[in-house]
Amino acid sequence: MIRSIDVSAMLRQAVQGYADLVTRPTGRLVRERIEQAIGTDTSPPVARMDFSGVRCIDYSCADEIVAKLLRDRIHVLVLRGLSDGHLEALGPVLEGHGLAVLYEQDDGTLAPLGRRETADALLEELVTLRLAAPTPGGRLALMPA
Repeated sequence: MIRSIDVSAMLRQAVQGYADLVTRPTGRLVRERIEQAIGTDTSPPVARMDFSGVRCIDYSCADEIVAKLLRDRIHVLVLRGLSDGHLEALGPVLEGHGLAVLYEQDDGTLAPLGRRETADALLEELVTLRLAAPTPGGRLALMPA
């Protein structure tokens, strides 16, 4: 099972009126909301975070939210709704920590972000868990729920 997390909703709950993930304190508040939503669930630690309603994210929030969740709570993280600006902030943070995520491209296929070897292992794990499968074009995409 893949747990879904709406980052924009978590941001609105944590800091009303914000559509930007900027400053480490904001990132910490959002991460804490996400951790509360996840709770003590220890089922397969696979999550899909939707950034669609988030206008921008800075390096400190990328570190505070995505990197810390990967290190502490979530094993496989799939991101969706990413803009080029999101990718520009997330990529270097993940690389700097030796971490990786997968992100859903506009066509629904999965692409690696961060440390390539780690991302390849994540893709294999999603296939093994039967959460992802090859598309007719030979790429991988998440299985429909």
